Amino acid sequence: MESQIRNYYAVKVTGGQEVNVALMIEERVRDNNINEIFSIIVPPNMKGYVIVEATGSHIVKFIISGLRHARGVAPGLVTREDLEKMISKKAVAPVIKVGDFVEVISGPFRGMQGKVVRVEEAKGEVVLNILESNFPIPVTMSLDQVRPVKKV
Repeated sequence: MESQIRNYYAVKVTGGQEVNVALMIEERVRDNNINEIFSIIVPPNMKGYVIVEATGSHIVKFIISGLRHARGVAPGLVTREDLEKMISKKAVAPVIKVGDFVEVISGPFRGMQGKVVRVEEAKGEVVLNILESNFPIPVTMSLDQVRPVKKV
């Protein structure tokens, strides 16, 4: 058996319907016994696209033709490196510890500084007291909404 060329194609879909379209593509591949599609990927945090691994764009166009919520194949190929970036889990080590001073970089307290009271690693949240108020205001926010200013 000769080796088949496998490429990744991005299928444009209606936002919020990525999983439904992936399931419909899978059903159509099984019903029509198509062997040229190898995988269907719904990248997390990438709204409006489903990635299909196939031998050619003509196969992908055929399989999505007339499919509800499928809007077409995006021009070009998706590289393996780009795909790995989309689906790999980024390990974020908490660099913020209790007692550190941080600056809020987004949200209603943006630009203000605070002192970290508690870090909840499981939730990815930090509890801090805003320094610019007359009395301590404990505020809970996501770790990506703050950046360290001073370490203790």
